[in-house]
Amino acid sequence: MAESRSALQRDLLAAIWSWPATPWPPGRFEELAARLYAFQLAHIPAYGQWAARRLGGAPPANWWQIPLVPVSAFKVAPLATAAAQAHPAVRFETSGTTDGQPGQVVLRDTALYDASLQRAFAHWMVPEATAAEHRPFRCISLIPSASVRPRSSLGFMVRRLAQRWDDGGGTQHLGLAGQEEALDTQGFIEACQRAVSDQVPALLFATSVALQLLLDQLPVDWQVQLPAGSRLMDTGGPKGRRTLVSRDDQHRQLQRHLGLAPELIVGELGMTELCGQRYEPCARQFLLGLDPGPRAYQAPPWLAARITRVQDGGPCLAGEVGLVGHVDLSNLDTCAFLQTADLGALDEQGALTLHGRLPGSAWRGCGLDAEELIGPR
Repeated sequence: MAESRSALQRDLLAAIWSWPATPWPPGRFEELAARLYAFQLAHIPAYGQWAARRLGGAPPANWWQIPLVPVSAFKVAPLATAAAQAHPAVRFETSGTTDGQPGQVVLRDTALYDASLQRAFAHWMVPEATAAEHRPFRCISLIPSASVRPRSSLGFMVRRLAQRWDDGGGTQHLGLAGQEEALDTQGFIEACQRAVSDQVPALLFATSVALQLLLDQLPVDWQVQLPAGSRLMDTGGPKGRRTLVSRDDQHRQLQRHLGLAPELIVGELGMTELCGQRYEPCARQFLLGLDPGPRAYQAPPWLAARITRVQDGGPCLAGEVGLVGHVDLSNLDTCAFLQTADLGALDEQGALTLHGRLPGSAWRGCGLDAEELIGPR
């Protein structure tokens, strides 16, 4: 019999909030993953039935054998507990960039989401701050506001971070004027200038697409030297959509316009279907005076990636490119065991580098069609 939700949530919260002051001991992830799998097997029927068919009724021997459901399944079946579906604290929609059809993600409460978000963000984006310190930042966002996209998980994440880290001198500046490709460029310029005038470090949030639009619209000769300690979080962009300039070129232009050190432009990697995020370690290494290392995406101990060979589903070696799957222990009421169509590789330390997407035909050829969840018609 699966344990109670309250007991599992209590232990997950304790483990997340204890990190990084208390590193997770060997076996901690595996133990919590097994407990979470048993809980979701019992309380998320669509996933439970699908996983049982995949394993033929046998229990997984380890976390590597836990079946991963394709993320496209969120578009065809409810992959959340009945309690979360009936009384969601938040409801997110996926972008639906591949076929225009969004998926639904619901959370019964945001306790684990907030713990995961704040712990990882502080570790990689604000490593110089103590746990109790409210480090003042002027939060400036080019992410759509709640009035524009009320069910955007990215917008929700940025609002949560602004609530924690903004200095209160103007709170979050929403750079989008109400249309996806109509940035409030003048508002952005004024917000940066106010941060300089007030001598408050700026904390910038933007997608790669928004950054490209901003750079296209900024006056060529406009420059500002943001206060020391300023930094930018680049959340990437929709799958399959590419910017017209390389990421390196984009970052060089941002350095010139904003006066940021290159190490303080940080890539963040997340998904609507995951409560956890990965970050490039460049800001942490730079601010703590450590060797920069590679820009591969690092994860907190409750978020793990599984890289499998496209041909046969076997595990990839370090550095070998394969299909990227995720296990996120902060996904309590929504499925925690997810298979994506992303191609990527893990290094020896478990940091992730992405290498594009698997074509749709190949995805179906791997037996990862979400239609399996609803069975024959």
